[in-house]
Amino acid sequence: MRITIATLILFLFCGLRHELERPTRREWLLFTLAGIFQPFIYFILEAYGLQFSSPNTASLVLALGPLLSPFIAWILIRERVTIYTFIGLFVSAGGIALIVLIGENVNFNPLGVTLLAFAAITTVLYCICLRKVDARFKPATIVFYIDLTSLVFFLPTWLLFDHSRSFVAPSLHPLGSILILAVFCSVVSYIFFCNAVRYIGVARANAFSNLIPALTPVCVWAIAGEMISWNDYLGIFIVISGLFISQRKR
Repeated sequence: MRITIATLILFLFCGLRHELERPTRREWLLFTLAGIFQPFIYFILEAYGLQFSSPNTASLVLALGPLLSPFIAWILIRERVTIYTFIGLFVSAGGIALIVLIGENVNFNPLGVTLLAFAAITTVLYCICLRKVDARFKPATIVFYIDLTSLVFFLPTWLLFDHSRSFVAPSLHPLGSILILAVFCSVVSYIFFCNAVRYIGVARANAFSNLIPALTPVCVWAIAGEMISWNDYLGIFIVISGLFISQRKR
């Protein structure tokens, strides 16, 4: 439902702005690969990985994606990065470890960790596909085609695994959550991230993924009033410091 809503929104947005460029066969292949890596495989691996691991474990394992991105990007597309990118990524990963490891439940289930690690790798492969798309495509158009192709894989998978379950129309509260996920997480953030990969590259754009677990305690404090511990403050400072280092070119 989330991807379907996002695809419809992007179709209307791109259609009204006359941005629906027709892809070539090679470009369709890139969009299909990107759609397979993320959202299709990534969402499934993350969802099943969380069934076997705690959210804190997931944050820690998914931080592997930014750490691996310079190596994978160099191997596949010869993207060059500076020593500052490597230093910044490792510093940010240390900040995440400080946030999630101290005083929290971290369950290193082998199956859960394996699924989440592969999810982190699919994120990097998705970014590499974005990097290879021709510059004539606008970011919203790229995300539309990627979501459209991912639906080709999501719908049969949904029918295969959930066909025996009775479909219940969501009530107002979960429907509102799905709409928020579709608009902000599957449309707005994906468009911004697509633009970032285009301008600063795979490794430097992926470094910002480490902000997610760092900003989570702040959001929980702002929305639910939960107090932020000393290790959260220190971890957030380290993560943001690492981001500043990773963005330096010389």
